[in-house]
Amino acid sequence: MIKEAFITLYLSLFRIVFSFFKQFPLRDKTVFVSSFGDNAFYIAQKLAHKKTHPLIFLNQKKCKIDFSDIPTDNKKIYSFEFLNLLHFVKSIYHLATSKYVFIDNYMGFLAAIHFRPEVKCIQLWHAAGAIKKFGWSEPETHTRSDQAKLRFQQVYNRFQFIPVASQQMADIFSEAFHLDAGRFLYTGVPQTDFYFDAAAKARSLQNVAKTYPSIQGKKVILYAPTFRKGALHQMDLQLDMKEFTETLANDHILLIRLHPSVREATHIPDHPRILVVNDYPHINELLVASDILITDYSSIPFEYSLLNRKMIFFTYDLESYGQSQGLWAQTSLYFPGPIVKNTKEILEEIRNPAIDYEKIEKFRFHWNTFSTGQSTDNLISTIYRD
Repeated sequence: MIKEAFITLYLSLFRIVFSFFKQFPLRDKTVFVSSFGDNAFYIAQKLAHKKTHPLIFLNQKKCKIDFSDIPTDNKKIYSFEFLNLLHFVKSIYHLATSKYVFIDNYMGFLAAIHFRPEVKCIQLWHAAGAIKKFGWSEPETHTRSDQAKLRFQQVYNRFQFIPVASQQMADIFSEAFHLDAGRFLYTGVPQTDFYFDAAAKARSLQNVAKTYPSIQGKKVILYAPTFRKGALHQMDLQLDMKEFTETLANDHILLIRLHPSVREATHIPDHPRILVVNDYPHINELLVASDILITDYSSIPFEYSLLNRKMIFFTYDLESYGQSQGLWAQTSLYFPGPIVKNTKEILEEIRNPAIDYEKIEKFRFHWNTFSTGQSTDNLISTIYRD
């Protein structure tokens, strides 16, 4: 009850400020509201060369992307957090006066506003595919209050365009957001263009090695679990890292990448062969630097499959996670690699050189059908065609 009252107050204030700024002229500029920022980064890079209008970046706290690297002086970067009041008010001004608005997550403020008819709002969802359920498909959603449910759909209804990489993902969005097929753009996902650029991948290897010199010459294992609802402040990692360092040879090194929603994790020893890489801005560069990916219900495999490398799915809580969060399916089209339940099985798979390339290829094509290296250009030409 208290939480709902706070949300209502926040949205009411947001609506008032937005409505005031909505009286100002609409400008030919692009706003990116980012929780993750990966897709926004690739679009902004291209726009910096193609367009002359301003680029405005509104970054939530967990966004790690440094948009100051975008090659244009015609940009502004703001902290889109209520505690930074000046930046927050300026952010609302730009939202109310921009012709193009890109978002990359569920953005609650959308329930409080109505863009002008000329404005295009594009949902750059932060994943190319989905294993865990979200939106209306998530079991917990239906237990929320009627007021909350109304708010959820108001947010989803603001998604005018949603670029997708596959028909499967369009179907998932349609079910999760209760939106019709007319909202989807079959352009591919911009952040996947990186995996088709050999020079960019080579530079990324240099960047990662420069930041973490100890990985050079090592077999790099990336452990990237997704979040658990009850462990956002502190996640209890089930991978036994002591056993990892004692069992595997010294040429194996473990990188740990937590989900952006998770603040910290327990059971991470201080060891030269175990590196926490949460602060590294670009997950795609870490993927290129990794020989094996260990994950669970994360969306990272949809991109990692473009590298055609081994994936291990550490699903120690498969049954309970499926009940609380919901999983779309448990077939090889969602888990294209060995499924393990404990550290011993993980270590066995790391030492096992066998890779089912046929399964990975089928998975890759199923989820990245329209991501062929030109997704950013495809999306820009569609959105800015006028």
